[in-house]
Amino acid sequence: MNRVRRSILKSSALATVAVVPAGASRAQTFPARPIRILAGVAAGSSPDGVLRQVAQMVGAAVGQPVVVENRPGANGILALEALKGSAPDGYTIAMVAFSQMSVNPSLIAKLPHDPVQDFAHIGIFWRGPQLLSTNAAVPMSSLSELLASARARPGQLRYGSAGNGSPGHLFMEQVKLAAGVEVQHIPYKGPSVVVAGVSGEVDLLVDGVSPQLPHVRSGKLKPLAVSGSQRLGVLPDVPTFDELGIPGIGTVWLGFVAPRGTPAPIVTRLNQELRRAVDSPEFRSASEGFGRLVTPGSPEAMTATIRDEIVRWREVVQRAQIRLD
Repeated sequence: MNRVRRSILKSSALATVAVVPAGASRAQTFPARPIRILAGVAAGSSPDGVLRQVAQMVGAAVGQPVVVENRPGANGILALEALKGSAPDGYTIAMVAFSQMSVNPSLIAKLPHDPVQDFAHIGIFWRGPQLLSTNAAVPMSSLSELLASARARPGQLRYGSAGNGSPGHLFMEQVKLAAGVEVQHIPYKGPSVVVAGVSGEVDLLVDGVSPQLPHVRSGKLKPLAVSGSQRLGVLPDVPTFDELGIPGIGTVWLGFVAPRGTPAPIVTRLNQELRRAVDSPEFRSASEGFGRLVTPGSPEAMTATIRDEIVRWREVVQRAQIRLD
């Protein structure tokens, strides 16, 4: 009887081992070698600097090097195509921006990948509100005054952005459509748009908070409104578009994705480690000091955001007839 009982117990134990999912088993030992993060941004850019800080913190936590590999070009497509061809084992992931996942499907004909179906979403970890400001010499000091002036003089006011299809261009066209006004768009090349706003080449400027903040503090730019759902600690007196009656003007964001087919337990582990890094007091404080919001979220929330934003940005791109250079 004892032999029979021991045999039954042994068989049960083996059966229990047999049904442990392979992904769960790999996740218990993950990572066992260096992790590579692909980035569709240039080395030395602002997103690259943030990513390298996060990579260093994650590497220290997991006891493995986390290496950043820059693959700029083609509006982030090159990095995602390299990721799509990588093994789905969690050792190659990519940092992605809202433009790659939510806007490219509307801006780029024959996009070679599906942002929803071709990747395992790890999570959105921080967001960047856009700031609408005016040159100090412009008489408008509030969004309501700006909109009144735009309605009185359709197409005569000019706003600058960092280029066609840039966040500033996309968000200001969204504001224009929501408010029913016409403001002329003047595209610049990247950071030069801030110089144009400060010098008065354009009446209005739409860009990230960080590059504008020194000029706001010096009085050369007047902030009118920030995108997103909350005021910023670095600009506590500047209202959101929501507060001013133009709802739904969101933020840019950065998150991470893995190749399709990456086991769910490994995706969960990556989410946990990235969440721990960005949620540290040091990282959170530094980010908020630049006007960014630390918002670590789940894989499921990232998928839902992308699905929702693809529809929203398609309408803006089509109605505003936005085209890349």
